[in-house]
Amino acid sequence: MKFISMNELEKYMSKGGLLIDVRLPGDYFKEHLNGAINMPYNNILTMIKSYPKDKCLILYCDRGIQSSRVGRMLISLGFTNVNILNKG
Repeated sequence: MKFISMNELEKYMSKGGLLIDVRLPGDYFKEHLNGAINMPYNNILTMIKSYPKDKCLILYCDRGIQSSRVGRMLISLGFTNVNILNKG
């Protein structure tokens, strides 16, 4: 699992990275980063299973706590390219 900065985000996105907001839908709809899709932490396992295990995933939330938890969980399930966006 790698932590990336906002400055690095465009580089990862241009190479096919999938930007995932792991917050609940209400928070996502209030505000989210351009290009992000919503896969809430409580549903992500169902939603992500169709993606290849080597897909570049860029996870984020408000403070990084949920995204880090989700990242560790995805790694334990065999995902190999998990990144956590540090929005600060």
